[in-house]
Amino acid sequence: MPHCLIEGSRSLLQTVDGSELVTRVHAAAMGSGLFKEGEVKVRLSLYDHFTVGGREEDFVHVIFYLLAGRSDEQKKALSMAIVRALLERLPDVQSLSVDVRDIRREVFSNRRSCLDAG
Repeated sequence: MPHCLIEGSRSLLQTVDGSELVTRVHAAAMGSGLFKEGEVKVRLSLYDHFTVGGREEDFVHVIFYLLAGRSDEQKKALSMAIVRALLERLPDVQSLSVDVRDIRREVFSNRRSCLDAG
């Protein structure tokens, strides 16, 4: 279920391969112990036009959506693990951030829930 969206500057590709970035974030999420194998989906979007504090410098921002129910401590540990994984590979990127967001179970739908509803 968890959906992880990585946003970043396209120029990051001069430093790291996009698939490596996706793999690194996925591994950090799986290392948290919060998810089962096959649950975490990670996508990467790169931008050509952006500013960071009024300047065009590299950035990575991760938005991690997960079904509500984890504690704030678990979500903080997840976000810190992802930032550490990014920092390890991108030590010169000053703008690294992660936002963990809850999805309300009451309003979430997916393929399985629609098929189960008949």
